[in-house]
Amino acid sequence: MQFKRIEKIAKGWSSYIWKVMLADGRCAVLKEVREKSPRKNLAEREGKFLKLANSVGVGPMMFEANRKGNYILMEYIEGPIFRDWVLDEKVSRSELYDFIKELYRQLLLLDSISVSHNQLQIGKNILVARDGNKLVPVIIDFEKATMKQETKNLGQIKSFLFYNPNGVVAKKVRKILNLII
Repeated sequence: MQFKRIEKIAKGWSSYIWKVMLADGRCAVLKEVREKSPRKNLAEREGKFLKLANSVGVGPMMFEANRKGNYILMEYIEGPIFRDWVLDEKVSRSELYDFIKELYRQLLLLDSISVSHNQLQIGKNILVARDGNKLVPVIIDFEKATMKQETKNLGQIKSFLFYNPNGVVAKKVRKILNLII
């Protein structure tokens, strides 16, 4: 697919994330390996897991995993990172409850195909997108995902959202949902 870089969204340890314009005028995201990265198989590895996630309706839609160029081209998702949203916005109890319920549904779908994301506990790999009047989670960054019979997706999220005694996100989630744990 042809695209034109518009702006750099992020710079990770192993990759750059760009907002790009496709030839048909749609915005997309380009994730490409940084020159210094030891992870030379990003497109093959992450592309495999994103394709599996897409097969059950999870994650941004992948348009292309280019092994030669070592990049992935995927759907652009408008919305904040979950961590920022829950800490910075006035989130209602019902919004947060519905959001977490949908997040659990998606994690169970990943579990059903034995995909363990492995980086959900930091709260940066979940975007908050709008689908009509609903706010929905979009799980991103499958770079460190693995195939496991016993996935830990739900355990990671439960710990991050509820049980981390010193976690600012867990404290805020417990407060919004009025939970005593």
